[in-house]
Amino acid sequence: MRALLDTNIIIHRENTIVTSKTIGQLFYWLDKLHYEKLIHPFSMNELRKLHNPQMQALYDAKLSAYTKMQTVATQTDEYVSLLNDNPRTDNDIIDNQLLFEVYCGRADILITEDRRLRNKAYRVGLNDKVFSIDAFISKCTAENPDLLDYKALSVKKIRFGEVDVSDHFFDSFRKAYNGFDNWFARKCDDEAYICRNDKNEILGFLYLKTEDESENYLDISPIFQPKRRLKIGTFKVESTGFRLGERFIKIIFDNAIERGLDEIYVTLFLDRPELIALYDLLLKWGFFEYGTKATNGNEEKVLVKKLGTYDSEKTVIENYPNLKHSTNKFILPIFPKYHTSLFPDSVLYRERELNIIGDIAHRYALQKAYITWADCNVEPGDILLFYRTGETYPKKYSSVLTTVGVVERVVSNFKDEEEFLSYCNNRTVFSKDDLKGFWRGHRYNLAVLKFVFVKSFTKKITLEFLWNNSIIAAPNGPRPFTKITDEQFEMIMSESNTEKLMIGE
Repeated sequence: MRALLDTNIIIHRENTIVTSKTIGQLFYWLDKLHYEKLIHPFSMNELRKLHNPQMQALYDAKLSAYTKMQTVATQTDEYVSLLNDNPRTDNDIIDNQLLFEVYCGRADILITEDRRLRNKAYRVGLNDKVFSIDAFISKCTAENPDLLDYKALSVKKIRFGEVDVSDHFFDSFRKAYNGFDNWFARKCDDEAYICRNDKNEILGFLYLKTEDESENYLDISPIFQPKRRLKIGTFKVESTGFRLGERFIKIIFDNAIERGLDEIYVTLFLDRPELIALYDLLLKWGFFEYGTKATNGNEEKVLVKKLGTYDSEKTVIENYPNLKHSTNKFILPIFPKYHTSLFPDSVLYRERELNIIGDIAHRYALQKAYITWADCNVEPGDILLFYRTGETYPKKYSSVLTTVGVVERVVSNFKDEEEFLSYCNNRTVFSKDDLKGFWRGHRYNLAVLKFVFVKSFTKKITLEFLWNNSIIAAPNGPRPFTKITDEQFEMIMSESNTEKLMIGE
């Protein structure tokens, strides 16, 4: 693919001072997607007209990084007629020629910060091939996301050898398990998840191990049948009030699904308050007491979580991450200013530098709240596809489906404001003042949709895709609770490369 760059892009890129904060991201995507970066002879002539000898020398030194177009295409009568433009300045002549290089196929796309030039592209039918910097980045991030792997979040993947085992955080493990420090040292090259606060204190630690059918389970009663399992080997979360436990639960489920495993299990002593709290957390998310394990003359509880089947006798939370296929599916829009805060795992590439987690509880929570006064005819178990509305033009690229969720329950008819505020506590992006405003303005048709975050799309789905596949009628975006068919849902999941969902009956 060949990308022709307008003169203003070259100037942004090669200036000695930063004139565009997104220019680095633009060139990142051009390089990542292997675009050949073209510079037109007319642009080179423009750069040579600069009066500053120092800048002239700078450009001369750096232009070798671009492919110089050696000839200028002759504009056709058809193009001139479509353009219907009487160039009055040298800039007009240059703009019209750059646009023609794309029109005749000598370049695949044109990137420019000149709005007038982009408006001309509409007249000749090239609006889908001429981009501003932001529009091009939006298109690339929607179609080719770079997975975060939690590295932008407070929970990070590290190796055991990077962690000081003498930290007081691990004292409880040393007390419970003889030889814990030696075991930890032998794991130096293995990976684990860790969470620290801004004082570098450890708040959570999680180690996971994949076991196959040959694993020896003689110390577990009753003995496990041969299966591929995920063992939660080391798991501890300090009580912070920020729902870190849910964040780690999500990581556990994600790993089990990604590795294609049948079950998850953990062994726990129940002799300390934090272990009892962990036991209760696991039961809430569908683990059940299976049996016991003999450890150093004592017994640990063995908890198991089954994957790949949906039990209609259990709640949505207890089934999670297993989803029910024979249920309704809806698209639900959310504004950009709320999207990243509510779905930090679905952050867009250009938002990465934001502090997207911090110490705000709802960002860690798996259970979240969506406030609405629209008609929401949804039921527990229904699947939600969250749609981040666009903030840059063209909206067909910047407006994207990003996230899968599942409805837990819908609650309305709150008896008073206090009950409403309490119900939303730590589960929503809205401030207390926002919630009070909603109550005053919409109390009689106000509803809180409690849902559970399931997964971020591997590839974001653009509004253009929804239009082209008749899922949403152009030129509009989806309305709240837009219902889609099973076939449309499968089409979206396939296009987004998000096929590893635990869906069963």
